[in-house]
Amino acid sequence: MSIKAKLACLGLTCLLSLASGCVKTPMLYHGKTVSSAPVVALQEGRSTTGEWKTSDVTIDYKYIQKGDDLEISGQAAFSQSNQMLYSIISRMDAYIFFLDKNSRVIATAYFVDEWGTSTQDTQNFSKSYKIPTGATGFSFGYSGELKGRGSTQTIYELPLK
Repeated sequence: MSIKAKLACLGLTCLLSLASGCVKTPMLYHGKTVSSAPVVALQEGRSTTGEWKTSDVTIDYKYIQKGDDLEISGQAAFSQSNQMLYSIISRMDAYIFFLDKNSRVIATAYFVDEWGTSTQDTQNFSKSYKIPTGATGFSFGYSGELKGRGSTQTIYELPLK
């Protein structure tokens, strides 16, 4: 193989490596199915409240859908067991997943901009989103790391299939 061909292959490999690192995390979930977490059906024109709960996190929310606009607010808190075992949030990403009728992710956005550093803190949120065409519901998800008493715990609830 000529030196030009080797350099071209090396350049292409480097370019592909760089490009693969540029995919935003929320894009990784598009087309995946929410199967183990609660799904909230979109209901137009009225204020809807609810609780979305996993073993790690509880999200109390209130939303109203007006056409293709969604306004949602509420609070997110860690479970009591996580609050007792871990005191520090070292990393936490929280998402809202817009889903089609088959619970497949068609759009993803962050819904809590910045978590505090203590698992004792309640995280307030208030956001507005454009509902993507074809969305019939939404769900939440998260990925994070908690620390306390000499141990670290990774927690997540994400559509991975």
